[in-house]
Amino acid sequence: MSARRLLATVALLATATLTLTACDGDGDTGAGPSASGTPSATVSASASTTPTGTKPTTGKPKPPVTAKPSTSKAPSGDCTAAAQHPGHKVLNVVSGAAGSTQLTATATKFVCGPNVDNDGYYEPVGASATYQLAAGATAELVTLDSTVSQRAVSVPQLIQHVNDCAQHREVAQPYSCFGGNYDITVDSVGHITHISELYHP
Repeated sequence: MSARRLLATVALLATATLTLTACDGDGDTGAGPSASGTPSATVSASASTTPTGTKPTTGKPKPPVTAKPSTSKAPSGDCTAAAQHPGHKVLNVVSGAAGSTQLTATATKFVCGPNVDNDGYYEPVGASATYQLAAGATAELVTLDSTVSQRAVSVPQLIQHVNDCAQHREVAQPYSCFGGNYDITVDSVGHITHISELYHP
């Protein structure tokens, strides 16, 4: 083979090699999915899960609301209010004049409080005085049958009961003695119109 022919063959082989290299699939740069398969799109930094129209939370806790102390003080309850009945008063009756309509008694005050048993009691105060029963006055005494109740009695029965209790004598059943306190009402001139014995254990 001549030298000219040999050079032509070498040139042809070189051209074929370059052509094959250019067509190799490893060098393909055409558009397509990336090798990692990860989408190229990224989430915008401005995206937010806060609903429209709602202010985003800053993450700082709000200081607790402290109630201001009241400058006004409610008045305390008066335990003596339970013993106040308009038009009524309580006397401690110490005696009655037999055959008359007069009683000797003292005024009272109601004693109560957290350290007082039985919801309080009436205590005699001041000097004794004479009280007149009005004409037609009515009277009641406490009875102790199955329950504590009151029974209407005549004025002479009332006076007898008052004197028996004052002298610590036995009283007729179903009556008893409870310290001599009586609730009364009076007329316009101060005469007793109704008198009722008060029960106290």
